[in-house]
Amino acid sequence: MAIQLILASASPRRKTLLEGLGFNVKVVPSNIEEVRLEDEEPENFVKRVSRDKVLTVVQRLSATLYTDSEPNPRPSRSHPGQTRDETRWIVGADTVVVYGNQVFGKPQDAHEAFEMLSQLSGNVHEVITGFCIFDVKKNKEGLQAVRTYVKFKELSKTEIERYIGVGESMDKAGAYAVQGVGAYLVETLDGSYTNVVGLPLCQVVEMMQEMGAHSVLPF
Repeated sequence: MAIQLILASASPRRKTLLEGLGFNVKVVPSNIEEVRLEDEEPENFVKRVSRDKVLTVVQRLSATLYTDSEPNPRPSRSHPGQTRDETRWIVGADTVVVYGNQVFGKPQDAHEAFEMLSQLSGNVHEVITGFCIFDVKKNKEGLQAVRTYVKFKELSKTEIERYIGVGESMDKAGAYAVQGVGAYLVETLDGSYTNVVGLPLCQVVEMMQEMGAHSVLPF
């Protein structure tokens, strides 16, 4: 089956979300540093990082899939069978949790995960995902950020410790997985559920439609 989307992210959750819609997804991680600039607004941060992820992969694919010396580029011999259309659409995203003036990414250790969950306990926080879609054929990009508001139940110290012990916290922004055991932490959710998982599917598909990706939509 032809590749419909290239995902510039190593996140298994984003890949699962896209495949759930019927896309055939190839993962090409960007491996960039996700460092927030001083005084950078959370929305600007996730948009910048998602765009950097995509452009890094675009440059990498341009350098490896196609020869630069030919006036009409064709697939590189090292990648037989691939065509330009198979690498036309590239998607990247980045997600953070925002509580008050604090921006939570992925915790470095169990202690940091405990601190994050303790602060989120009983309170409303924002989950912001920035995503970028790039059309290689037209050299055109779309960029957007989506917010979802999440309220946690009151958590005891023991509950937090037991949840961290489940093992979901270490690679999740805010130290929880709404699609996993962490679902029981969430009392209410206002906005896109898939945004909290890592990719707002409704907005992603809408942008693809606006950018003319009708032929690759699997529905």
